[in-house]
Amino acid sequence: MKRAIVLSGGGGKGAYQIGFWKALRELGITYDIVTGTSIGALNGAFMVQGNYKDAFKLWYGMDYAKVFDGGIEKSYYEKKGKKEVILKYAKGAVKGGLSVPGLEKIIKENLKLDLFYNSKIKYGLVTVKFPSLKPVMLTKDKISREKLADYLLATASCFPAFKMKNIDNQNYIDGGYYDNMPIDLAIKLGAEEIIGVDLRAPGKRRKIKSSNVPIKLICSKNAMGNFLVLEKAQARRLIKIGYNDTMKAFDELEGDYFTFKKGSLKRNFNRLNEKFYNNLDKFIKEKDKNKDKKLSKFYGKERVNFFNKTLENLMKAFMLDDTEIYRASLANTLIKKQYKKEKKHSYGLIKKIIKTTKLNKAFIDKELICYIKDELAKENAKHTMLNNLIVLFPDSFLCAIYLKTITE
Repeated sequence: MKRAIVLSGGGGKGAYQIGFWKALRELGITYDIVTGTSIGALNGAFMVQGNYKDAFKLWYGMDYAKVFDGGIEKSYYEKKGKKEVILKYAKGAVKGGLSVPGLEKIIKENLKLDLFYNSKIKYGLVTVKFPSLKPVMLTKDKISREKLADYLLATASCFPAFKMKNIDNQNYIDGGYYDNMPIDLAIKLGAEEIIGVDLRAPGKRRKIKSSNVPIKLICSKNAMGNFLVLEKAQARRLIKIGYNDTMKAFDELEGDYFTFKKGSLKRNFNRLNEKFYNNLDKFIKEKDKNKDKKLSKFYGKERVNFFNKTLENLMKAFMLDDTEIYRASLANTLIKKQYKKEKKHSYGLIKKIIKTTKLNKAFIDKELICYIKDELAKENAKHTMLNNLIVLFPDSFLCAIYLKTITE
């Protein structure tokens, strides 16, 4: 079967697709067709050429100065930096968009025309004419060697943030204005199987005309940052997450928000589930097990999945690094270390908030979990109060039970 890779647009989030590519290489997954929009079209051209190392090096050292003149000194994820970034793009937009000589240089330096055109891999990109907003879908056999760099700039012209690209007296803008995920283009090129990478960025998504082609869509559940951010820290984080998500999609790693070695979660459940349920049963009355949906599922057929979800909720609460690949036993150890570092306090703020019932049932917070866990440890723990916490905060309560299980 002819396999296609479809890469969405997404600006600075494009680093994620390099992690995806890294995983494909390790998995030995080949492809016959690549289509992309915007940054996906650029990364896709690199995938046609096969120059992974150059693409990785480019993204690993990404910064604003590599794309447009002047760059930006501070980080978007700092208070003053965010203001500077927004102001830079806003001023550029007022003037018709920022010029991107750096991006043009990147394309010309990394585009290997002989590799690209001699490759047997088919290729297609999407751009849009302006002001008519008429879509233009171009395939490798329809793009001349002289115009390839121009059309790669055209599909990535994220107007009004960046200037439009003029080719032969016609202005072009980002292909995301028509189709940010060109799956149909891949099908037109003969795709019989598709692996797509969706960067969850602004842009239109066209309804897929053919429903007979199997599609595996990879889309991260983790925070990916702003698509206009062009910074090393974000790029390096996204390379890791893109790799992790792809390996999970092909069952080589496991987990949901976090990533674990294959088989690690099952071993963890087998090791802890008896103790966990013994602790849970101490505080859950038989008649109450079906009152709350989350608790009833914990006692149902999908108990393993909900047990693993509780571990991940606890990892989130204790702010473990979501780019790492864990063994569940290591995650447990790191959680215990964090818990021991927590200073003993009266939990005054948490108690006050609980009384006002201003928090929703999905609220998960490190201090709340530690408070519930400490209450569970008291010999004279009031069952009524604990029942209230179970009803009010089932997720945090289950995290507290898990924490009790691994610490006592």
